[in-house]
Amino acid sequence: MILKIIGNNTVYVYKDIDRTFCRTRSAGGMMYLQFDISVKHKLYKYIQEETRLEYDGQRYVVKGINERTKAKVSTINAELDLTGLENKVYTEKTFSTRSFHSLCIDILSGTGWTIVDDDLVPRRTTTEATDKTPRQILEQCTNATSYNTCYTFDSINKLIHVITPYNNTDSCGTYFSDELNLQEVTFKGSSSGLVTRLYPIGKDGLTITTVNNGKAYIDDFRYTTDIIARVWRDERYTNAQELKDDAVVKLQAMARPERSYTCRILDLAKTKPGIYGAHLAFDLYDVVTLIDRNRQTRVDHRIVEIREYPMDHTLDTVTLSSIAGRVTGKLDTLESRLTELDAQALHDRTKVNEIKQDLNATVLHVSESWASSLNESMFTQTADGLYLQVNKVVGDDRWSTLLQQSANDVKIAWNNISKYIQFEAGEIRIYDSAVAATQKLRSKFNDAGIHFYRDDNYVGKIGTNYWGNYRLLFSKPTNWSTNYFDYYTKSGSTYSRVTGSVAPTFSTNTYYSLDDSHKGLVFDLDYQGKYMAFAQKASSSDASYVTMLCFSRENSIYNEYGMHLGCNLYGHNYTIKDVYLDGINVKDGSINRAGYTGAVPIITGINSPTVSVSVNNVQRNSDNAITDFVVNVNVQNSYNSSQLRVVDGIIVGYWN
Repeated sequence: MILKIIGNNTVYVYKDIDRTFCRTRSAGGMMYLQFDISVKHKLYKYIQEETRLEYDGQRYVVKGINERTKAKVSTINAELDLTGLENKVYTEKTFSTRSFHSLCIDILSGTGWTIVDDDLVPRRTTTEATDKTPRQILEQCTNATSYNTCYTFDSINKLIHVITPYNNTDSCGTYFSDELNLQEVTFKGSSSGLVTRLYPIGKDGLTITTVNNGKAYIDDFRYTTDIIARVWRDERYTNAQELKDDAVVKLQAMARPERSYTCRILDLAKTKPGIYGAHLAFDLYDVVTLIDRNRQTRVDHRIVEIREYPMDHTLDTVTLSSIAGRVTGKLDTLESRLTELDAQALHDRTKVNEIKQDLNATVLHVSESWASSLNESMFTQTADGLYLQVNKVVGDDRWSTLLQQSANDVKIAWNNISKYIQFEAGEIRIYDSAVAATQKLRSKFNDAGIHFYRDDNYVGKIGTNYWGNYRLLFSKPTNWSTNYFDYYTKSGSTYSRVTGSVAPTFSTNTYYSLDDSHKGLVFDLDYQGKYMAFAQKASSSDASYVTMLCFSRENSIYNEYGMHLGCNLYGHNYTIKDVYLDGINVKDGSINRAGYTGAVPIITGINSPTVSVSVNNVQRNSDNAITDFVVNVNVQNSYNSSQLRVVDGIIVGYWN
């Protein structure tokens, strides 16, 4: 991915695109570039105001340079190069009842630009241009009461393609949710310009009474029933029906608050195409569904601006704007709605085939009852959602199903005994009660696993995970030139993905690969959870479960922090390694005996004996011959000794 800098009749290739580089595409056709560049960069000197840049098949012109000397960096701002569309001005010109094709022939003459598909816009209208350039007139034509057009520009070949994206108001199927791809959202809303009743007036006081059943105004109460009246005057209109048609379009936009969301979106279609493919893809002008859990709404909005960071799509932002449509809020309980409609009165007949309607809801009720039996179906539609209830009673037996759908969820209950099962975006939830005011979440299942709750506390989950291992590369991978961005560099203890528009020169002992093939099943205890236990009920007569294996925090189900056994542990001739033993008892028949603690003396060696001999009591005869004597032999033995240190029957050391 490269950026071309065109200066001094020379094209310079800037390859050091980083995470600051972004492209903004806005409704109407304009596109913008912004990026940071070091003031020490060798190409920085070629970037000046009005310098031309080329990126991804479009030409841009530099309009702003913000240089920070202390930081030694400069921020460059550029916009699509539409040179030629502002080379003339119409000081006062009226293009009377023109087709869009005819208008474009006049205003684009001499500009060097060519427009494509302009003949596909069927409308004919009057356009007034006072002190306007061709570019400004094209922008004026995008108004809903004008030609309602949009454009895409080919700034290199000077082509303008006409598109009409606003004709589509249906969602493309992509949704933004903070539980999936919505990382951050900023909301702005204003009803200061809200209008629900509009009096359109054309040339010479023309009104719409002749084509509007005698009424000089039109209403739009889809957002509020309050009457807020305004007058719209436009001297271009001489036909009452055309005046009314355009007034309806104008009021549709004025009858709803102005709302916009700026969302930082994880573009899963780009970052994880192998998983999501095009399922959650989106583009400019698409109508997407925004799930706003703070306001408990599910709102369709049009994408009017996309800011893309090609080197890090996790920074991408999308700006959404209100479109004509519906805003649905959180559903009230079925019981309260039926009370408001006095639905009990519908049950007073043995046969009912009736529709009842008020300002808040419509109820379709069909039932037939006889003796002790009842077949009944009730469909309730409100401004907020839908309810469907089906009942069948035969004697003491009752079968019933309740389906409740809101903007955020679908709830199912049956037989008046089930807990609510709720289907939300990307997950299934189970509550302990069907009463919204008191219900507590007990569990939910989503792509991260099965999550468990108790008394509004998150206890933990059973799910999957992976263990990643970074490996230093000693040789150049075969796919380095094309897949270098799959590898990492290391700074301290931080690993960063390789970036840049082309593969850097490979050097050994510098780059790392990530081995994330180690997948596994995990049991995660949250900080609010106090223990994890495996327990059993030994027989059908037992009243409770007995713990067999348990991890406990301190002063919880056990007083000591650690793993606890509630049954025998068999090794089956396998080895227990790397353990410390404390408090060992030995089973001696039926008696548990504590191991000996103390010292055991031992001989560590015997020295060579010392022998001494003495002759005593020698007796002689008259001839001096020895007739008797006593021989004494003394042998002395010596040895070295030590002591074994024994704790709980285990030898743990010795000393001399």
